[in-house]
Amino acid sequence: MLETGVALAHARGFGATGVREITAAAGVPQGSFTNHFRSKEAFGVLLLDRYAARIEGIMRETLENEALAPADRLTGYFDRIAANAAALEWQRGCLVADLSAESASHGEAMRAALQAALERQSARFEATVAKVFPGNDSDLGAVLLAAWHGTLLRTKVEQTPAAIDRFRRVLAGLIAASQKG
Repeated sequence: MLETGVALAHARGFGATGVREITAAAGVPQGSFTNHFRSKEAFGVLLLDRYAARIEGIMRETLENEALAPADRLTGYFDRIAANAAALEWQRGCLVADLSAESASHGEAMRAALQAALERQSARFEATVAKVFPGNDSDLGAVLLAAWHGTLLRTKVEQTPAAIDRFRRVLAGLIAASQKG
């Protein structure tokens, strides 16, 4: 049910995805949902954890890849996620960003899980960004992550790579300027 829930929430939004739809798509009786999860919000927290673990795996493979220069690690992460977005025809971005945009309609447990996921991801970005942009404010990693999330949201709306292309150009300019310094 969790894998099905991730796919449906990523495609339609968590709030727009009902328990009946999740169980039907998973091919399980509706009662199975309540046997395994206290509530839709509890399910949402686990769904978010599963998705965030995937993204953190990509971050480990790219941002923490010591065989690459720090700037290549950073651009490699964005390239990897952009490739995933392209494969889905620009119709899906980042589930963390999507859930964050919906967060007012979720309870405290979901908000706390989103905050924890964003903090973990920001920390990974900040570690790499500090190597790419030495001497800059440590918040730059969190700002880049927020800009990236906004880029992915816009990509879903536009259903083209235009926002990702703009992000890449700006990032390349920032990296080039920092290497001249």
